[in-house]
Amino acid sequence: MSCEEKGRLLRQYDDATLAFSNAVQEQRRKIGMAPRDEYQRLERISHEAKVKSEQTRLALEQHIAAHRC
Repeated sequence: MSCEEKGRLLRQYDDATLAFSNAVQEQRRKIGMAPRDEYQRLERISHEAKVKSEQTRLALEQHIAAHRC
């Protein structure tokens, strides 16, 4: 039996980690080339994506612990 909520949380986590990875890659591509304000914007986006990834991982872990699925 599969848990629909766990599946939903897994998809959210997958999406969040992909967004974080993409943000970091974009930031790396712009090192030394982008104006300071643009680089700071990319840095903020990367940080926000990291936080979202951590939040979705925590939600998934909490669900698994609570529902043992």
